[in-house]
This record gives sequence, C-alpha cells and structure tokens, in this order.
Amino acid sequence: MAKGNEEITGWKVYSRLIRKMSRPGVLPAFVKARRLDNDTVDSLGQRVVVASATWPDEIAIKYEDLAITWREFNERTNRYAHALADRSIGRDDVVAVDVVNRPEMLVATMAVLKLGGIAALINTGIKGDPLAHSLRVVDPKAIIIGEEQVASLETISTDGIAETWLWISDGGGAGCPHEWTDLDEAAASAPTTNPPVTASLKLGHPAIYIYTSGTTGLPKAAITKHLRLRMGGMLVGKAILELTPSDTVYSPLPLYHSTGLLGAWASAVHTGSAIAIGRRFSASTFWDEIRRHEATAFNYVGEVLRYLLNQPPTPGDRDHSVRGIYGAGLRPEIWDEFKERFNIPNIYEVWGASESPNGFLNLLNFDKTIGWNPMGWKTVEWDMVREQPVRGADGFMREIGPGGTGLLIMKIDAHQEFAGYTDAEATEKKILRDVFEPSDAWFDSGDLVHNLGHGHARFVDRTGDTYRWNGENVATTEVEGVAGAWHQVDQAVVYGVEVPGTEGRCGMVLLMLHEGQELDAEGFAKHLRSQLPKFAVPRFVRISSTVAMTGTFRPQKFDLKSDGYDPAKITDPLLILVPDEDAFRPVTPEVVDQVASGDIRL
Repeated sequence: MAKGNEEITGWKVYSRLIRKMSRPGVLPAFVKARRLDNDTVDSLGQRVVVASATWPDEIAIKYEDLAITWREFNERTNRYAHALADRSIGRDDVVAVDVVNRPEMLVATMAVLKLGGIAALINTGIKGDPLAHSLRVVDPKAIIIGEEQVASLETISTDGIAETWLWISDGGGAGCPHEWTDLDEAAASAPTTNPPVTASLKLGHPAIYIYTSGTTGLPKAAITKHLRLRMGGMLVGKAILELTPSDTVYSPLPLYHSTGLLGAWASAVHTGSAIAIGRRFSASTFWDEIRRHEATAFNYVGEVLRYLLNQPPTPGDRDHSVRGIYGAGLRPEIWDEFKERFNIPNIYEVWGASESPNGFLNLLNFDKTIGWNPMGWKTVEWDMVREQPVRGADGFMREIGPGGTGLLIMKIDAHQEFAGYTDAEATEKKILRDVFEPSDAWFDSGDLVHNLGHGHARFVDRTGDTYRWNGENVATTEVEGVAGAWHQVDQAVVYGVEVPGTEGRCGMVLLMLHEGQELDAEGFAKHLRSQLPKFAVPRFVRISSTVAMTGTFRPQKFDLKSDGYDPAKITDPLLILVPDEDAFRPVTPEVVDQVASGDIRL
C-alpha cells in the first residue's frame, strides 16, 4: 500500500497556505501568537481563568465516567493553589508533580502555575536512580505524589529532597502516609477564588520543567516558559486542529510530556474544547475510547500509530468522528496505510523538542513530512564517524540545501530563545557557536533531516542512532521499517554495535515476534537483502519478548548498544548473518572469537 513521496513545490505551498489562512480563526491565531513575548502579562494559569469565564458550563476534562466543566476545573485548581500557598509555596518555588494521567495531575500542575511556581513534571514510569536524579536536579521545595506512585518513591532515598510532601488519593484505600499532607483534605475548605498573583505573571516566567526521555543517559530538565505553552496551545488548538468548545481531543499520552500537555491540554485552554484523558495507552481499546468520548482529534507519537496498525482490522476501524491528529514520529512507510485504513483526513505531524527554540508544523497537511517552518533553521553536513558537524577550511559549517540530508540546527537569537536546562553544562552542550559567522549561536537538534525545500523537511534519524558501516551511512528508521515489515515481526529496534578491528558500527536488530512465531532465519535474511543495500543489512539479530521503552514509546537503545552481541551478557537468542551465507545462525562464544580474530568477516 506504500505510495511515493508527495512532491512539495512552491506553488503547492503557496496555494495551500492561502486556503489554510482563509479559514475562520486561523490567521488571527498566528497574528496573536506572534504578538506574544516574554513581557506579556497573560500566563497559562490566567488563560484557565478566562476559559472558566468564557465557557463555564462546557466540558474541560473527560476521564472515564467523569466530566468536569471549566468552572469546576478552575475552582478545584484554586482550592489546590490556596492549600499550597498555606504551606508557603509560591512564586519561583519548584514543585515536583508525580501523578499519572488523571484529572488531579492537571489540577495540581495548574495550581502550581497559578501561584507563579514551577511544576517539575516527573516521568511516572521511572524509579530508582533516574527518579532520584529527576528530583534532585530540580531541588523541589515540595512534592505532590499520587497514591499510585508511592511504590516508585520507595525505590529511592528521599532524605533532603523536599520540605513539603503532599499526597493525592487514587481510590486505593491505602491512606495518606502520616508524615505527609492529604492535598484533597487540605483543599476541601480552601477558597475557590483566583490567587491574586495569577493575573500578574508574565509569559517569560518559567512554568514547567519537562524532562528529556533519558534514552542516552539520565534525564535532563528542560525549562519551559509560559510563553511556549501559550504560543503552542494557540497555534495547535486554533490554527492547526481548529478546535472549538464542541470538540474533544483524546490524549492517552503522558501529560508529563509536551505532546500531551501542550498538544492536548494547552490547546483546550485556548479553545474551550475538552481533553479526554486516557490513563494509559491501550491499542485494543483505543477506538472504543475514541467513540466513548466522541473525540474529534487525538495526539500521538509514532509508535502508538504502529501499535494501532498492528491490531487486526475490524469493522469499527472507520467508525469514529476523528478529523485530525497531532503528534510526532509517524514513519513514512506506514503513513499512507494508517491514513487510509482509519480514514484520517488530516495528519498534523510536528517536530519540536521540549527545549528547542523553534519547531515544524505540518500546517499544510503534506504527507510524510515533519511539517513547515519558513524561517530560523538550516541543515549542515554531519560527520558520521566523528559524530560532529563538518567544518570547512575557514572553520565554519557547511550548509546543505534542498535535496540533501544533514543535521538540523536552529538559530538562537532574540526571536528564537533557547531557555536550556536546569544544568548549565548540559545547556552549553546543545549550543553550536561560530557556525556561519563569528559569535553566532545555533541549537543542535541532534536530528538528521532531509531538506525538502520550501520550508519543509522529513525526519531521517537521531544522530546517535544513525551509524556508519562499510563507509556508508545507515539510518536506523529505514532499516526498522524494512525489518518490521517481515510478517513474523511485531516490532524491530535497530542500532549499531562495535566490532573489533572495524571502523564504525555494525547493524544489529532486536526483534519482538508475533505470539507463537519462530523466526524463519533464511526467509528473514532474504527479505532484508531484497529490500536494503548490502551495507545496511543487519549482521546480528537479538530476539526478545520485550524492550525497555520511554514513557513516550521510544526504545531505550543505550543498554542495547552496550550489550552488543555478547552471549555472556545476553540471555536472549542471538543470531548472526555472515555475508556469504543464506541464513542467520546462532551466535556462540566461538562465533564471537571468530569475529574478533577476523576469521568471520562482516
């Protein structure tokens, strides 16, 4: 069902832009968003106040059988805020919020923001060292933790982490630990009036800390200002999805991540639409939830759509009211199939890291692109071996124009601010200096993209994932697409591993097979060789029933790369494909020695 890539021309961009901007509310949204700046006094918390006055009886949140109006949400948020203020939590104080996807997570987060505090949104799927690091790196004054997260907290030492601990029941009957405060009880008698400070907060004030995924190490806390939340909510809600109070956006993605928080919640705040919160993503019940909440849009990451596509077709695949979806990471090889099977007319793919100074929006609904960004970015040549941008004899980087693939970088200046992380050293590492002229500064996205021209780009790979083998560059996303298309495979994760005596990294693929399947070692080898260049065919296979994933469904490849293909470290079945053989065969200690000695050449 795969189709060719849609050609993007200047005329198509111009004509689609004219049509889009002529739609009601789209152009005003861009104009208003452009006028916002750090000194504007109109925080996201204040927009909740406005929403409650504008659409008091419209539904703000749907969750299971619960419906909360904008008036009710604002009042609940104010009660929480006053309870926090009574415990000396206020402007500039950091409050860690560790609550799963449920209404209380948003109530607690917005209460912190209304007081001028900063909400550190903890990844609810982590524990141990990553959790301890995430808390200590932001030095919170208080922690708000859901009953469901207490077990994770018990995996770390909490000595000296915070002054104040607040607990929110999840209906489990465990009861609030005696040394903590039950936030709902404390808020029960609190006033419902808006905190006075809310109306005075500027958009340049930090609002939340969103953590990087931690796929290559411990998470970093990215600083996100009210300005970014306001602009993102306005553009996504009004200009892209064109939401109204009659719309509902279903969000099964973690609200601690920008795709859920900005793409669904901030959009709702600006448009009066409802957000239907999915406590967790389930491929088998996804469309039932869409129908249950009468959702007209949903947000996604690419793996979510792949999981949905892997479900057996049903008569209900097209029985829904979804007219558009918003997210990132939809792979080109399944784009057409997903769009056609589920009858999704508009796929608004985006690109934008939590901390990036700019982003791409597929505003014009072209297929297989991260979207459009008419200014402030370039692609530059990337050295796969040294894993760094290429500089010419003059010391400056080499720009790659339309038709080429390179590292995506974004200008840092007064119009495109890089707020960075709480860690100053980590912030500096993301800045490229003296790029095209002395003293200029650019944000290193860490992504390789194909420059499509006319302001558009297509994602290729992460710089740490793309590897070089036999003198050629290998994009893991391309190989994953081919390996994942084999009929026995449920999921494929591709990465490069070091091989003694060779340059670059050799391809390895972790396969999760469909239930009851045993890999056809010869058929799979033939499939890979028929679809990929010789250098891109993975030489090693690891078969596993699971792979560690981030909260946004990205595979954690760091440990996989470290494990390599050593059977002494790995209990999973390991296979090798020797170039002059027809099928994968088991990796044994003897095979490892033969690879190391050069008797087996890859």
